[in-house]
Amino acid sequence: MGWIGSASIPITTIDRVGRMDWPWWGGIGARLGRGLVAYVASSGPTVTIELSAPLKVRAPLGWTTSKVLVAVDDVDGFIQAIANARRPRADNQPTG
Repeated sequence: MGWIGSASIPITTIDRVGRMDWPWWGGIGARLGRGLVAYVASSGPTVTIELSAPLKVRAPLGWTTSKVLVAVDDVDGFIQAIANARRPRADNQPTG
């Protein structure tokens, strides 16, 4: 979200991924909540990323969180992309 906030999440730190509807009264931008940071431009469906360890993010100042919410145009596609990235690659599988 530019100067408003950002997070770089290593794929290896993602523990769980899900969905959540961000309420209109939650506001927009980089939002801090109980145990989470949300990067949202509007209310509606978001992707919830739960981390295996706390991560330092910008919201817009430095903040540590174990859960990040992001609003994206294609929630299901984004969730699938994360699942695909977390899946072991076929070329790394032992043969035999």
